[in-house]
Amino acid sequence: MNDSREHLNPIIKEIQDWILAEERAGRNVDINRINERLQTATALHNSTPRSDFNGLSPEEMHNVMYHPFTEQCVVSLNKLCKEQYDKIPLVRQAIYLMNTLSETELKLTKLGWLPLKTVAETYRLGQPEWIIEEFKSKRINEYDANSVWMARIILDLLGWIKTRKGTLSLTLKGKKALLDIDSAANEILRFSLIGVGLHTFDGNEDGRIGNLGMAYSVWLLNKFGSTWHSGEFYQEHYQKVFTFTDIYNIYETRVFARLFYWLGLVETRLNKHTNPPYPWEYRKTDLLQIIFSFKRQ
Repeated sequence: MNDSREHLNPIIKEIQDWILAEERAGRNVDINRINERLQTATALHNSTPRSDFNGLSPEEMHNVMYHPFTEQCVVSLNKLCKEQYDKIPLVRQAIYLMNTLSETELKLTKLGWLPLKTVAETYRLGQPEWIIEEFKSKRINEYDANSVWMARIILDLLGWIKTRKGTLSLTLKGKKALLDIDSAANEILRFSLIGVGLHTFDGNEDGRIGNLGMAYSVWLLNKFGSTWHSGEFYQEHYQKVFTFTDIYNIYETRVFARLFYWLGLVETRLNKHTNPPYPWEYRKTDLLQIIFSFKRQ
C-alpha cells in the first residue's frame, strides 16, 4: 500500500514525520512545539536553493515573480546615465519619438499608424529586423517594424502620448517626463520589461508565456548567456518553472527574438551546422551587466 503522505506538501510531510518520530521516542508533542518546528521547516524550505529554479530558493523566486527588478529581487534594474541609456536600442527609439512629438504633432495614417518617414527614422535607431532587412523594404510600415510599434506602445501605456482625431501628440505628463531624460529612459526600460504584453505582437492569446517571470528570463540569460544557446535551451529551463504548453516556440520569439534583441541584451546567429530547420541561437551582450545587477551568480 502506498504512503499517501508522499503526495503532501513537503513541509507538511516533514512535520508529520517529525511528530511520528517524537511520539515513538515517547516525547510529548504539543501545539507550541509543532508551531516552532513548522516555522523552522518553512524558513529552511524557503531559503534552500532548488535545482529546478537554477539555484534560486523559493523565497528568491517569489521576489522574482512579485517584485521583479527591485532591490528585493536577485535581478535589479540599475540607474544609468544618458550615455548608457543611449546604448539601448529600444530606449533610443522611444526617446526619439518623444523628442519628435515635442517639436510637432504627427498626423497618423488612415489606419492609425505612424507616418512612414517617422517609422523609417525611428527604425534606424533600433535593431535590424529580419522581415525588413530580408526583403530590403523601401517603405517601412509600423506594423512591420515591431520595435517601433513597441516603443509607441510603451509611451502610450505610460500615458506620455495620446491620439486625438487622428493626430498623435505628447501629453502634459509626457512633456514633464522629457524634462528629466534619465528618469524617462529608466521608466521606458522598466516598462518594456514588465508593462507591455508581448503577446501583442503574435496571434497567440496566451499572454502568460514569456510575460510571466521576466526577471527569471533575465536571470537565465545571465547564468547561461556567455556561450551560444538555442531558444529551445532557454525554453526548457523556463518551462521547469512555468509549465505552459508552448509547441510553437512562443517563449523564444517573445522574449529572446523580440524583447531581449530590441533591448540589445542578446546577439543572434542562425546555426547552420545542424539539420534544417536551422535554430536561432543567442548570446548575452555587455549591456546585460550595464542594465542589471545580480545579487549572486
